[in-house]
Amino acid sequence: MAAARPHPPEHRSTRRPNPGALAGQGPHPDRPPESPRAATAKPQAPTGATPWPGPIGSAGLALGLASLTLLSWAPQAPALPAASPAKAPDQPASNRGASDRDGGYGFWQIGTSSCSRNLAGSPPSSCQQVQLDQQTEGLLTVRFIAPGAERDSLNQLIVVGLLEPNSQPLACQQGRCQPAGPLSTVVSTVSERSFNGRGLAQGLPKAWLATGSCRFEGRSLRCEATAPGGERWQGNARF
Repeated sequence: MAAARPHPPEHRSTRRPNPGALAGQGPHPDRPPESPRAATAKPQAPTGATPWPGPIGSAGLALGLASLTLLSWAPQAPALPAASPAKAPDQPASNRGASDRDGGYGFWQIGTSSCSRNLAGSPPSSCQQVQLDQQTEGLLTVRFIAPGAERDSLNQLIVVGLLEPNSQPLACQQGRCQPAGPLSTVVSTVSERSFNGRGLAQGLPKAWLATGSCRFEGRSLRCEATAPGGERWQGNARF
């Protein structure tokens, strides 16, 4: 019986095995081994948290705060600048006369030395003041103002008419007016109004379409008007 052939002695490596290789996670054979620094495990972000893309310096912190500020700010529509008042162009000399003739807008109110007027269907009664009101170009409102039945109350007879072509409108400045000369109107409407002692209107105003005229000259005023239904009014005042 032939003797057994002895096996060559087993060669043992003196290199310590790589723990990663034992776990099947060793380095790729074609890739050089990592340096000790590269092999150091990198810190992982906690589960469910989004890792920062990089270290936060002062610039990154400022940018983050600015972004939060923008997100929390509710944008508002920019305020429009106030429109500057348009400057009226200078009028040619040929048109200034018409503008001066308008006389501006406002009223003239004066006590009377004698005054009477009647309301619809009523006899004449005394009045205390007269007001000429110019709020629209070419239109004049005449008010005969009288005390009412209650204390501090009053009533008004209001006659509205268009200025006749040869009439001078009131000369007004800052809402205060003065007659600039004789004037006449063609009556278009008549109304009656009453006010209590606090200046509040009592009831609805009564109004009629009417025809007639008013004439102011010197220190006297006279108005006459008639409605289609037969109502008649007459007012006379001296100043």
